[in-house]
Amino acid sequence: LSAIVCLQRKIGARGSLCSKNTMSPFKVGDLVYIPFPDHKEQAFRAGTIKEIDARDVSVQLEDGEVRTVGREELRRRFLWGAGPTSQDNTSLVHMNDATIMENLQARHSTNEIYTYTASVLLAMNPYCDIQGLYGTEQCALYKGKHLGTLPPHPYAIADKAYRALVRDQKNQGFIISGESGAGKTETAKIVMQYLGFASGGTSDLASRIQARVLQAQPILESFGNSVTMRNNNSSRFGKYNRVFFDDKGTLVDAGVTTYLLETSRVVYHSSRERTYHCFYEMLGGMPADKLQELGLQADRRYKLLAASDWWDAKEEADWMKQFNGRDVKNFERLCEALGTVGFTQENIDDCFRVLAGIIHLGDLVDAEREEAASEESSIELNLEILAKAAELLGMDTDALGHCLKYRKVLAVDAPRTTLQFRHALHSLIKALYKRVFEHTVQRINSSFEELRPEGSPVEDVDEKWRHIGILDIYGFERLKTNSFEQLCINLANERLQQYFIENVLVAEQDLYRREGLEWSDLELPDATPVFNTIAQVFTTLDEFSQQQAKGLATGTDDRFCTDTVEKASKDPNQKEVLIKIKQNFKRQAAGGLGEKDGFIIKHYAGPVEYNAKGWLDKNNDRLLQECENLIRDSKLQFVKSLHYDDQGEKRNGQVSLFKSISKKYSADLASLLSTLNTCHLHYIRCFKPNEFQKPTAFNQKLVLDQIVQCGTIELVKIMHDGYPNRCLFDDMVNRFRSLLPESFQRYGQRTFIEALMLAYDVPKEAWALGTSRLFLKAGQLKALEDMREEGAAPDPDKLRLIVSGIIRKRWVRAKNAVQLCNYLPHFLSQIHAKRAAVSLTRHALFVSRLFPKLQASRDRLTQRRQIARRKVLALVRVVCWVRAKAAQVRDKRLQRMTSALFLASKIYIRTRTWVAGARERASEAAKRVEAERRREQERQAEARRKLAEEKQQMEEKRLKMEEELRQREAEAEEKRRQEEMQRKEDEKAKEADREAAFKAREKAWEEEKARLEEENRKLKDAHRNSIVREVPSPQRERRMAAKDEDFEGKTQASTVPGDEEESEVGDSASAIRQPAADLAIQKQMDDRIKALEEEMKRKEREMQEQMQAIQNTNRRLEEQVAQSRRSQVGSPVPSSSPALSPLHMDQTPPPEAGLAPGTPPSDARRNRQNMRFSLVQRDPRMSLMSSRGGDGNRRPSVAHQALASTDAMASHDGNTGAAPQAAATQRRWWAEQRQFLLEDLFPESPGSTPGRTHRRSSMGGGAAYAIDAERNRRASQPMQRLASHPQPEAEHEEQTIPQANLQKRFEYAGQPEGAAQQPRQQQAEGSRLSTDSRLRQPETKLYWNDRHTGGR
Repeated sequence: LSAIVCLQRKIGARGSLCSKNTMSPFKVGDLVYIPFPDHKEQAFRAGTIKEIDARDVSVQLEDGEVRTVGREELRRRFLWGAGPTSQDNTSLVHMNDATIMENLQARHSTNEIYTYTASVLLAMNPYCDIQGLYGTEQCALYKGKHLGTLPPHPYAIADKAYRALVRDQKNQGFIISGESGAGKTETAKIVMQYLGFASGGTSDLASRIQARVLQAQPILESFGNSVTMRNNNSSRFGKYNRVFFDDKGTLVDAGVTTYLLETSRVVYHSSRERTYHCFYEMLGGMPADKLQELGLQADRRYKLLAASDWWDAKEEADWMKQFNGRDVKNFERLCEALGTVGFTQENIDDCFRVLAGIIHLGDLVDAEREEAASEESSIELNLEILAKAAELLGMDTDALGHCLKYRKVLAVDAPRTTLQFRHALHSLIKALYKRVFEHTVQRINSSFEELRPEGSPVEDVDEKWRHIGILDIYGFERLKTNSFEQLCINLANERLQQYFIENVLVAEQDLYRREGLEWSDLELPDATPVFNTIAQVFTTLDEFSQQQAKGLATGTDDRFCTDTVEKASKDPNQKEVLIKIKQNFKRQAAGGLGEKDGFIIKHYAGPVEYNAKGWLDKNNDRLLQECENLIRDSKLQFVKSLHYDDQGEKRNGQVSLFKSISKKYSADLASLLSTLNTCHLHYIRCFKPNEFQKPTAFNQKLVLDQIVQCGTIELVKIMHDGYPNRCLFDDMVNRFRSLLPESFQRYGQRTFIEALMLAYDVPKEAWALGTSRLFLKAGQLKALEDMREEGAAPDPDKLRLIVSGIIRKRWVRAKNAVQLCNYLPHFLSQIHAKRAAVSLTRHALFVSRLFPKLQASRDRLTQRRQIARRKVLALVRVVCWVRAKAAQVRDKRLQRMTSALFLASKIYIRTRTWVAGARERASEAAKRVEAERRREQERQAEARRKLAEEKQQMEEKRLKMEEELRQREAEAEEKRRQEEMQRKEDEKAKEADREAAFKAREKAWEEEKARLEEENRKLKDAHRNSIVREVPSPQRERRMAAKDEDFEGKTQASTVPGDEEESEVGDSASAIRQPAADLAIQKQMDDRIKALEEEMKRKEREMQEQMQAIQNTNRRLEEQVAQSRRSQVGSPVPSSSPALSPLHMDQTPPPEAGLAPGTPPSDARRNRQNMRFSLVQRDPRMSLMSSRGGDGNRRPSVAHQALASTDAMASHDGNTGAAPQAAATQRRWWAEQRQFLLEDLFPESPGSTPGRTHRRSSMGGGAAYAIDAERNRRASQPMQRLASHPQPEAEHEEQTIPQANLQKRFEYAGQPEGAAQQPRQQQAEGSRLSTDSRLRQPETKLYWNDRHTGGR
């Protein structure tokens, strides 16, 4: 906390702080200080006056330099010598800022960091541990000692407050102030330590409360302190600790009140700073297995814990290493403290679980939304991080992601922009951490309530017990960027400093005036204009925050800033406090503020430039309703307990969207000041000697700035010129009665105290007697206390002189009293005579002036009486006339009433019979109406009964139908199970047939290979044994030449066994080239054998792949059918669309197979089923998909029947009998397609079905005919045909058709509609096309699975 008394005040210039009547003029040779503005750290330089002019003074410095300065800049100084420094600044020889600075620096250099200024303690932060300065021994040393007896220490101030509380039964308070990094938190801990020592050991209960009081501080530090540029343990919140004592001074209770936690630090902090300690302590001290459970790693860089403006990660990691050891130690201390104040292990784990969830939420901050994308696109979040954060917080992952990505706009979910997403994320993170902090503080206070002694009050604790409060609040802040939090902090400093001025300095001067002492008032500043200006800023901020919460366009930061400056400029007092920022383009280009970005407020410590960006959001303490619902619906009980029920004020029956932080902070600050008003306050001012937190460095200018701002100079001035010690007469007589003989006890208090001062030679200028108090200069009360403790006795001769002086004064007083008594009667008689004469004169003058007016009044009164008499007589006559007239009126009224009564009687007698008859008729009518009503009720009851019976019958029918439906389903299930078993057995049999066919084919190939090898061997043997040489005939020569040409041209011609009969036995000319021919034949045969083996392996692989694809397809269909049946279970109404379960392709169910009905599928589901089973166009007008019968009409194929059954199932929902037949048709089609596949792969297998070729050609495929013809042709050729090089076209087609067919059967395609209308002869020409190529002619594109149908 800083103060507001500036150095530039009109109280005798800057250095002349002593009163003018006590200060002699400067002369040559005087020792002085002069300011040293050229140096960065040194504030003053010592010198000696060499010459004095009319205005200026020449001063020779210690280094010989001579400087000329003005008289107002001189400060007197004195030589310290080798003696000790002054423990109290009020005892200095010369009172000015330079001598105070010199005293503080000298004490700091010797580790004497505490100094008194009267009753105010000045504490200098040493930035190191000083051995022997604290501890239990020091506490015992200061206990019971008066202030000033021992060296300055917080223990002494705490002991003074404790003794005053026990003695006076009045609340005590400590205000510990200073800038950030000055040591306020540590000083508060030292004071709390002494209070616990002084009162906590008297009982077991008090010891437990003392332990919790001391252990609460580490918890608050971990959750409320952080590392800043100025302080490694900076409090980012204000707290007021209270410890309660009973009448005997025993510790009985405690409590903590917090103010304005800086929640923005959770989501943002600058480089070389950290967020709150608890995050780093958890990562550094928690075991690795627990961190793994929370999804954390100790050495990982998390975005929430890293500075956003620190780009060098390695440099940041190196800087963080300095805190590693401290974090581990503090984590152990934190866990121990949480257990001490009553947290269970489950509570501690839940707390760290929420902190881990907050860390994971912070890793989502970089998620962005592409602005160029469509309006329906949303933020892309890391699902793994989101899921982990939701798991730790007990929230639903989808709900958390939806809350962050979307916002409600007129009951419609609209995607958030990147800025809106970050605002929602930061709001959730800040709200969670703030509520965890508040929950922790609340739990600490609850732990103190649990330890209250029996019979203690639950409420109104302040009424029964007295307390000592310790206020540790953030100091004045003037940072590089100052925002809403800094304005609130500086407002608190303004209010507390003004409170210090009003309750210390002003009260001090008022006391002197009340006691009759001579005093010249000092000019003290008034901070009221600053309060009013900040209050107006908060009011305007609330208005614009409300507008922003409602979504109005006027609720922007720019308009708020402009409106604030305009309102301040119209007020003559506020315009001097709040100043508009001047437009400076160069500064804006360098990152400075513009005129619409902020404003300047002049505080006591100097002007501060505030950045108003984001104030509207920061001032709204209401969490988004979506985020609030997430906390409320959390599965984790700890997170659910963080839910707030009251979200803003209710207006017009609806919850307000705005909850003002500034209003709540102002109310809390006012409550704090009202609490301080009930306390006797003790002040501790903390200072930091340098900006770099070095133990030995002392920056004079920095310390001087703090001294001037906190009002220390003015306090020293008042205490030095005044009397810092003041005592009531009763206290002085009771405390120092033993210093004078008993003969002095008979004197009055004032006489006794005066004799005491004279007996012990107290200088006359060092004390003064007021009306009720004795005022003493600094050090005099301590001297009296020392003499009382030492048992000093005054000089008897001096006592006799004092007694004689007292007697002389009494005789003089008696003489004066006698003379006064003799003079008073005569004097009083004169006074009475004068007063009587004056009174008689006044009365005579009054009567003479009053008599004419009195006579005129009497005449007027007589006239008024006569007029009144006449009026009374006239009134009497009027009354008599009125009474006569009234009697006449009564008589006439009586006659009229008599006539009316007679007429009424006559009418009654004559109409009595008719009225009786009318009543009887009315009664009978009422009875008839009642009977009719009863009959109507009976009819309605009968109708309801019949309706109930019909309803019961319908219910019985429904139950009967359900039972029949369940029986049918059971029968269908049993039948399907039997069919499935039959299908599996058939599949096994066919698999065995295929294996046997495959082995037979392999065996045939081996036999063929052996036969070829045997023939080749025989040909070689024949060639070797042939030695006959004959002369070739012309016919043979021509045949040999032809053979040579065939070998040389590498044609496909070869010699067949039929040619042997044309050659002569003895013809050996053709054998000359027989070895070359044999080699060529052997090579081609080997190549052909290899090609056949490779072809066999390839077909085997294709067969396996296609079989796998078919099995997968069947499995998916069976799963869909099973899912459809499960969804239909429990449906009371039978459906016309049964759930189909596709059988194995080889299993052809009978057409009459019945299936259990199911729940009618939706249109979308029915369309998906149709697309899934459709491989051809389901248009009944398509005639090219059928084969013709004998009568010329086109006969539908099995595929058309399957598709037609699917259409029937989709379109005729009411036909329950068509469903089983449709399912059977589809299964037959699948089985036929699978059989085609096996025939393509194994055309010569023994298990192939005879007659399948004709059926396949009828399905639209003519390739089988060509394949079979080619097989027969190749089987009839001789063995030498294998040596031919080119392969037949049919054989190539045989190899490629199966693979092409299988690839095309399960893919979607479409052809133009015209292709479906080609003539039949055109289809015959393309008979080599596969069955699927014919089936894929329709226009509509068909899809096999859901992956292709997505989005259509």
